[in-house]
Amino acid sequence: MTDTRDRYRAYADRIDGISPTYAAWARSVEGPLVDLLDTVPASKRQPELLFAVARRLGADPADPGALRALCREARPALVAALTTATVQANDPRRLGPVVPVLAALSAASARPLGLLDVGAAAGLCSIPDRVTLDHRSATAAGLVRMHTAVDGPAVRLVAEVVGTPPAPATTPIRIDARIALDPNPIDPAAPDAADRLAEAVPPEATDRTALMRDALRATLVEPPVRVRGSVPDDLDRALDALPGGCEPVVMTTGTLVYVPGVGRQRFVDRLRERGVRWVALERTGVLTGVAATLPEDVDPADPDAFATLSLDGRALAVSDAFGTRIRWFAGALD
Repeated sequence: MTDTRDRYRAYADRIDGISPTYAAWARSVEGPLVDLLDTVPASKRQPELLFAVARRLGADPADPGALRALCREARPALVAALTTATVQANDPRRLGPVVPVLAALSAASARPLGLLDVGAAAGLCSIPDRVTLDHRSATAAGLVRMHTAVDGPAVRLVAEVVGTPPAPATTPIRIDARIALDPNPIDPAAPDAADRLAEAVPPEATDRTALMRDALRATLVEPPVRVRGSVPDDLDRALDALPGGCEPVVMTTGTLVYVPGVGRQRFVDRLRERGVRWVALERTGVLTGVAATLPEDVDPADPDAFATLSLDGRALAVSDAFGTRIRWFAGALD
């Protein structure tokens, strides 16, 4: 089993070219910091969570020694914050693989969608209808417009694709209602919402924070109804908050890795019992039923197969961690 120190060393090696500041922070996790992390639940030890909490408590990521200082000077506050915190970036780039699936569901339904975004944070992924999505591939000249956002504030995404993508949408996704389920939902209208979200990404990732701010503005046009809770315990309550007359669709984007295995299976089973559609972009292998439907040549260790896109438990594509590079499987949405 990989211990905490090795985990942070591996993270530092992965992120060094993207965020030297976070790589330096990860390499500073020694001795007392390792001991501190080993006192909190395993699901609370991931680097992104530690760094977001540390920044919220005033640590400067530009200072390589700031984590050690926080451990010395504010250990109880750091432990308490880690124990209750969740990673709340919910990067809108993850909508890249999801939008074509929701567009297909919308086109096939006589009713508008009722979207339940599980692990929604501020709802940055609750706006698939406000995404203009283009595909770029080696087999097509120029960009292929896959979905055009409804009028008003929106975000634009470009995904690199291989394989057999679905047909472009001919009409925007129709959404009648949206519910944001999260243990600690962020009010997108709160003055500190953008800063809270920025805490969850490396300080060098200015393009990501700019996109998140665009998504936040789009979210404010039709903010989701925030429901405080988690899955599987609060799934039914959140679904029941959707109004009648809509087609319920549950969406999870990088959420279920934080749900213990037994609870994860209860969530999957309950979705099946309720008969609602489920669109997921989750780490490859986390959902065993979905993994069983993957082509044999998919390697979970491949960075471009980090996440699996699925509909109702069937794999449609794999992508990198943020959905910017997608391999579509043949007949994905047939």
